[in-house]
Amino acid sequence: MPHTSISIDGPTASGKTTLATSLAQSLGQAFLDTGLTYRSLAYALSQEPEENLRERLHSVLEHRPVVYDGLGETVQSHAVLLHGKDIGEEIWDPSLDGILKTISKDAAWRQEILRMHQDVVARHGAVVAVGRDVAMTLLPTARLRIYLTASLAVRRERRRAQYRDRHDRSTTVGPPTERDAENRSAVRSLPDSLEIDSTYLPASAVFACAVNRLRNAQGQERGERGEEA
Repeated sequence: MPHTSISIDGPTASGKTTLATSLAQSLGQAFLDTGLTYRSLAYALSQEPEENLRERLHSVLEHRPVVYDGLGETVQSHAVLLHGKDIGEEIWDPSLDGILKTISKDAAWRQEILRMHQDVVARHGAVVAVGRDVAMTLLPTARLRIYLTASLAVRRERRRAQYRDRHDRSTTVGPPTERDAENRSAVRSLPDSLEIDSTYLPASAVFACAVNRLRNAQGQERGERGEEA
């Protein structure tokens, strides 16, 4: 399949990262987890004055997405850097959860983070991006827009299992928020959108569903171009 941008929205632990990784590997392109940028900023704010970061965020914080080649091999590893230092472990400290909520409610911070993500997309072209509003903000022209969800009980168990041996990681998973509901409704209203409830589906079935929808959409697009010709 050719390179194509795909957005994956949904609540915490709904399976977004697993699906995005599989899609990016199969397509041979970049995978950007926008939520990690938010966590990175939360860590940065715990380390230095807010006014310093607002003035020079783009020069001190860098989010490098993982990038795959056509064979699904990693050609660029994921990294989050603060002043050039990898903070990939530090951003998961549970004590940052409160700062993270503050950032998510701050329109100015969200706009700055969006600019950072737009720079990533500009550098890498087509990407698979996950988050909680990427379809509406970062990738409004995505070829496929996925909303991935699952029951609260399943999402909580997935997160606990994921970090069972990592007591330093935050395992907080709550019910869908009002923002989640609004985002879900918005994605549903867009063309080329697909909602998948992964509660009872293995990761392989979720991936197959997304790939089939993408192939069908691309086939329809080729057919329309042929008709116009």
